[in-house]
This record gives sequence, structure tokens and C-alpha cells, in this order.
Amino acid sequence: MEKHRLTIQPGGESREFDEGTPLIDALADMGAFLRTPCGGKGVCGKCGVLIESGAPGRSAAEDRFFPSEPLSRLACRASITGDMTVFVPAAKSAARPGKPPPPRLRDPAVALDIGTTMVQLSLVERADGVTYPLESFLNPQRRHGHDVIGRIAASSDPLVRESLARVIRGAVAVSIRTGLSYCGMGLDDIGLLVVSGNTTMTHLFFGIDVRPLGVHPYTANELDYDRYASLKELLPSARVAALPSASAFLGGDLVGGLAISDRMGLQKNVFFIDIGTNGEMFLRDGAGTVYAASCAMGPALEGMNISSGMTADEGAINHYTVENGSLKSAVIGGGAPVGICGTGIIDALAIMLREGVVRDNGAIDRVAAEASAIFRGRIAPQNGTVACLLADGVAITQKDIRNIQLAKGASLAAARTLLKDAAYDAGQIEHVLIAGAFGENLDIDSFRKLGFLPDFPGARYRFLGNTSLAAAERACVDPGFIAGCRALRDGLRVVELSTRPDFNDEFIACLNFR
Repeated sequence: MEKHRLTIQPGGESREFDEGTPLIDALADMGAFLRTPCGGKGVCGKCGVLIESGAPGRSAAEDRFFPSEPLSRLACRASITGDMTVFVPAAKSAARPGKPPPPRLRDPAVALDIGTTMVQLSLVERADGVTYPLESFLNPQRRHGHDVIGRIAASSDPLVRESLARVIRGAVAVSIRTGLSYCGMGLDDIGLLVVSGNTTMTHLFFGIDVRPLGVHPYTANELDYDRYASLKELLPSARVAALPSASAFLGGDLVGGLAISDRMGLQKNVFFIDIGTNGEMFLRDGAGTVYAASCAMGPALEGMNISSGMTADEGAINHYTVENGSLKSAVIGGGAPVGICGTGIIDALAIMLREGVVRDNGAIDRVAAEASAIFRGRIAPQNGTVACLLADGVAITQKDIRNIQLAKGASLAAARTLLKDAAYDAGQIEHVLIAGAFGENLDIDSFRKLGFLPDFPGARYRFLGNTSLAAAERACVDPGFIAGCRALRDGLRVVELSTRPDFNDEFIACLNFR
């Protein structure tokens, strides 16, 4: 295959890539990690770069985002077809802190949550436990698959397996270096890194072979990561620790959530779910016994396989309401919407169900839409399917709804299976804990309307935010936290859905909306 040279300015670094390599991937390989909240669909315009030579032709999206900049392109939509020189401003090639740290940290550590779709980090001042979140970014490993199964399959190629470790470590290093630059500090100043994530993501970060995770009997090469106590190429002076995994599909993120809830005093009659590309959940019964399972929900709730979807970033519709008979949207950052994130999709679908525009089986009903004052005139063909127009350039298609149904079916079926194995009734649950960035801005009434979870009639619902990151932060300042996580992990009763012959039937039964 013909190769071409990519040069990044300012700086002049250059490297050869195969013809057809997506520009966004080539830039990531060279340490320039651009913001791509839409997951590379070209709908958010955040990954714009100036191509000084070798620019491909412009798309309609580039004409819309950069009408007066003829050399600007969306890196997520451009491919390398010849020698190319790209100008990437420093502000675009690194994550920015959400809350700038003080001029100098005394004893800094880093907490890292590696999600399948999103990566989040915090600088932690170990002297007083104060945390300083860095801006989250999309996991650059997604080019090799949007879920763990895709990345496990891709890792059968040794070069891809090496790349999966390299790109995530590189992105993490850029984010940490940028955060430390606000303090006049460097990577050498970090004394501790604590990693949390599902088992696949943690294995890939440490360069551990993930192939056994994808074939029966689905075993993990490591559950504890003590022998990976140093990653000098990433953080030269830091000790590295990781929250323990429980099984091939239950990682440190689930164990960390269990530990966080345990320290909150929620030790019985609890149902917990961490909503993400993988739905990880546990049920803690009246005696304190913990049953845990993981299901593949896909990235729909994070906007990644939704036609107009994006992460919860500036320009994303994150809520819908009905006011005076009209559909009203809330847009992150204000202004015109450029896409829709998971919470906005949940709200929109709940309203469409209530109006009969979406039937219980998930099908869009054109007749009901025309009878609805809210949705009349919004249903139209789009790219071979039918879609509901929510805003200019933002729509939910029939395929999008099916992707939400798959996530919903997996979540509900997994939860019902846990209840069955624990011989527990949903009415006995007193606390429902929803973790993950998605849950922080979720309208619980909309979520319950779609039926992602069983009806827990006597439960109090709580949103805990990113418990995976919170657990990593706690481990940065509490020397005994990881040992406590291991003790809780060792008492888990793991429910392996992949080996359950009844799970598929349960999944099919759970696909319809309520």
C-alpha cells in the first residue's frame, strides 16, 4: 500500500501513513488528540484543522462549519491521500482542565477512569484530598471498535494490540501534561496514578493480552494489577495502581462503585447500575450478599451509534420538555444545536411514546405523528429509513430507536436475571443507585418511562455521578482503599450472563418499551 507523509505544524513533526488512513487517527498516533464529541460523524465541527498542503475536497459539513476558511477540514472526515501538512493549534491538541488547579500542587496524583467510550481524569492533591477534574475525551481506541468485543477481536493482530495500548497511554499523557502546565509542573512531579475501568480497558491500558476475555470460558489473565506498578514511559516517577477486577466482564469500575456505596452506608436492599457502553450492575440483598452482572448496552446512550448523536458537549441537546403544546429543547452552552446526547434522546423518546408517535414495539407511527400537535410535520424519510426531525439538522431515525431498544433490552434483562438469581423481589429494593456521567443529567421519569430497569416501587433513586473516577480519586488519598475493594470483590457472586441459556429469551422479552 502506498504511503504518504503527514507533517504537523507548528513543530514540524512528520510520519508516514498508509494511503486512506483517517486524518483523525493519524494525528492521534502523533500525539495530537482532537475533540470529537460526535464520535467522528462530522456533525459537531469540533475537530477542525487547517490543512496547509495536500487538502482533500471539501464536504457539505465543512462548507457549513468553515464557510470563509477554504483550507479548513474536519479531521474526522478527511483521509490521507497524499503528502499533507496540517496546522493543529495547541489549544485543539490537548484536553483542558475543567477546574484549573492552584499555581503548584504539593503532592499530586492522577485518578484515571478508562471508559470504553469516554476517558476521564482528575489531578488529586494528596495532601488534602482536593480534586481537579481534567476535560474528558473520547477513547482513541474506538477506531478499533466501539465496544469491548470489537477491541478484543481487533487485538488478535499484534500490531493492533500494541496500538491499543499506545494510543490510550498517549492520550492520557497529553491530558495530564496539559493539566500540569497550569501549575508549572511536569510528568516527573506525579507520584501516583490510580486506574479504574472495565476489565478489557484496564488490560489494554497495561498491555495485557485480552483475547481470553472474548472466548469461552471468558477468563481474565489478571484480576489484580500489582505487578504493573510502573509505567515509566508514561509517568517516569509515579507508582501505578489499579482497582481490582472481579471477572472478565466486571471490572474495577463496578468494584469501585460497590466500595463507594458501601462507604455511604448503603449495604443492603440496594440496586446499582453504572450506565455506559457496558451496563455493570449489582444487587445487594437484605443480608448484604452482592450479586453482580455486566451486559453489553452499546454506545447509544453516549451518542456514538446515533445518527445525530454526540457526547454531552457544547452544542448538544441534553433535554426535551413540552411547554404550551410545543417541543422545547435545552442546549449545552446555549445557541443552535449541532447534535443530541443520551439524556436528550431519552427525553425525546419518552415524549414520542407518550404521544403514540413511537409504539411500544419501537416502530415510528406516521399516522399518530400527524395527529399530534407536537410532532405533526416532523416525520420524513432520511437515508433509506424514517426519521423524526427534532431540530434543524438533528433527527432521531428508526435505526436510532432500535439501538436504544437494544440497550434497554439488555439492561432490563440483566436486572431481571439478577433479581431471579438472588431470589429477590423488586419491591424489596430500597435504594436504586445510578452511576456514570450519563446519569448525572438524566430525567428519571423519562428513563423509567422507557423501562430500562424493573419497577422498584418502594425505592429512592440517587444519581452518584462517575463512581469509577470517584473510587480512583479515593484510592489516591486512602492507602487502604484498594485492599477494601479487594475484600468486597472477593465476596461477590458473579452472574455470568453469557453462559445463561435463559438470558437470550429474557432479552427478547425486554425489548419493547413500556
